[in-house]
Amino acid sequence: MITGILYGVIAQASDFCVRRGIADFAEGKGLAGATGWLGAIFIALPLTQWMLTERFLDESQMVYFPESLSWWTTALGAAAFGIGMMLTRGCPARLVVLSATGNLRAWFGLFVLGISAYATFKGLLAESRVHLQQTGTWDLPTESIFALFPEFDRLLIGIGTTVIGFFALRHGLSRSLIGGLLIGALVAGVWWATAILGSDDFDPINPVSLSFVAPLGETITYVQLASGLEPSFNVALIGGVILGAFISSMIRQEFQWRTFESVADHVRYFLGALLMGVGGILALGCSTGQAITGFATGSIWSLLVTIIIFTSGYLTHARLLKSK
Repeated sequence: MITGILYGVIAQASDFCVRRGIADFAEGKGLAGATGWLGAIFIALPLTQWMLTERFLDESQMVYFPESLSWWTTALGAAAFGIGMMLTRGCPARLVVLSATGNLRAWFGLFVLGISAYATFKGLLAESRVHLQQTGTWDLPTESIFALFPEFDRLLIGIGTTVIGFFALRHGLSRSLIGGLLIGALVAGVWWATAILGSDDFDPINPVSLSFVAPLGETITYVQLASGLEPSFNVALIGGVILGAFISSMIRQEFQWRTFESVADHVRYFLGALLMGVGGILALGCSTGQAITGFATGSIWSLLVTIIIFTSGYLTHARLLKSK
């Protein structure tokens, strides 16, 4: 819950949004809008790599290093997620934050996203998903891309962090950048905390960090079946983000009821949320779970998914601009 509250406050106060960076780039505004995402990677990458190098984290316990995975369903899911993110004008994390500020469009998107995600993960579509994910599999390295070069891993991590830092800081210390830096620290901190908790021999758990697609579906399920169930980390995360963003919006006097302007807007959000829900499960994460948390692990799958999400998002936004 504390993790979620911190994220909600930070993301709402800093207006943190991964999608905005992609949209601004498609509009010819350069990388200024991406400073938040770059700032998050600038902090999360070296800290996560340090934990992997020192064996505080084990790749075999992380979802980002599967022994094999279907390349085409993963790519399809990432592309669908990128399209959906632009249609709804926000990724899952952003929708959670906006919902807490009185945005009814975001609430609608969250319900569609959460239901479609869990239907794909554990519901009506789960069996078909599992069958499809067993086709066209690739066996990629089950370790950080930096670990593939053990003699130069620290040097490569340093170079990568420096390059990311250069692009993150070149536009100055903006509110978005500060938010990104704090969120990057939060990603690494959650890895550390869950790794420590998971080391209990009597009740071991796999280390996790920030992600928002499957957790939304899990939260909706928990709300309906809460009697006798203990809230998981994912449920506490979503609840905490909503609470933190609400508190921040009230303090900053930014809480305001908003809703759809037209039927077309309603349809756009429905399709976008549906694509993000299904796509996020197929891609094993979202613009937070893969493009920040997974990216920081150095997973080759996460790098590929991030590239596809950003590319499909860019092309979708460019197309939407032309249609206007």
